[in-house]
Amino acid sequence: MQVTDEHRAIVRRWCTRRVPESQRDSMQISYSERAGRITLSCRRAPVFPELATEWSTAPIAQLRYDAADARWVLLWPDSGGRWHRYPDETKASSPAPLLDIVDADPTGIFWG
Repeated sequence: MQVTDEHRAIVRRWCTRRVPESQRDSMQISYSERAGRITLSCRRAPVFPELATEWSTAPIAQLRYDAADARWVLLWPDSGGRWHRYPDETKASSPAPLLDIVDADPTGIFWG
């Protein structure tokens, strides 16, 4: 399933709003999509730019579209790179409520 333009716009706006403009030269929230999956990542500038110029990237969360019930599910990454369903098995017809959960991070899974 392709991500709809409406859902893509919701995710794009969320990524932009997540980092204050004054911090965007050192941190960015981005997303990538593949086969009905939207992966959110945090990108950080190097701490010592004289030693490295590449930004580091770490996954934050993944939204997967479940075509069987036409809903999005929320997943979190473990330290081994595997994805797990969010504890309460939350599903939504739009990414917006799931992004609200990532923002609030009541369990500390996404932002630590």
